[in-house]
Amino acid sequence: VERNQAYLRGLQAPMFVKYGIVFFLMSTWKWFYYAPNTYKELKMAQMRKAGKKIPEGAEAPITVKDATFAYTFMEMFSIVLLPYLVIHFFLTPVPFYFLGEHLDGYTGLGMYTTAVINLFLAEWLTNIHAYIAVVTNHAGDDMYRFRKPCRAFSGSFFVRQVLASVDFDLGTDPVDFMHGWLNYQIEHHLWPNLSMLSYRKAAPQVQSICEKYGLPYVKENVFIRLKKTIDISVGTASMKWFPEEYEEYYLELDALSESKPYKKE
Repeated sequence: VERNQAYLRGLQAPMFVKYGIVFFLMSTWKWFYYAPNTYKELKMAQMRKAGKKIPEGAEAPITVKDATFAYTFMEMFSIVLLPYLVIHFFLTPVPFYFLGEHLDGYTGLGMYTTAVINLFLAEWLTNIHAYIAVVTNHAGDDMYRFRKPCRAFSGSFFVRQVLASVDFDLGTDPVDFMHGWLNYQIEHHLWPNLSMLSYRKAAPQVQSICEKYGLPYVKENVFIRLKKTIDISVGTASMKWFPEEYEEYYLELDALSESKPYKKE
């Protein structure tokens, strides 16, 4: 959030304008952030399969304007965004037009228009819900940023998942359902392939381990995290930088452990 919205943080504009931009980004988050990153991953997989070199820094999350190494905006628009826009919002509701033509008290155009409006309203609400449930898990003045990447599932990797992720309220079916089970974000990042119910079982154990070794395990209400995320977005707060000397030290430990042969106990 802090990196991708650096332009907004530094924008010389009244605060209500910044808040308005944040609301727009929330309302279009899947279009301008999630879809570009998903398409980028597909393009990178194709590049790897073709034996092409992945540009340095390409692994970092992007926005719709940043993936010029993999595709142009027009490619993204014509292959990903435009087909979804046309098919989902304008072609899918067509049956309602013919249904309205055969129902007393309705018109085809009226039912079709109502269906289109409802689809756009649902899209707007799901974008906001997804933003609140996902983005707020990794932003706030109590979350850490890191300067260098680390190898997946290394010691540094597991530490970073805890220090840069947040859990929300958890533990019951209604609460978990409303959060889309993304309230177990720490556990999700530690073990991406676990089932949703396994996250619920793992959370108390992860928290206990973190308390034992003095590792911050942050769990807060989702709306408190939303406020902290917006503060980061508009520049009234900043995320923490993990101490560079410790970051280097842990990366060295990772390299050392990888160089040693594995011994089965």
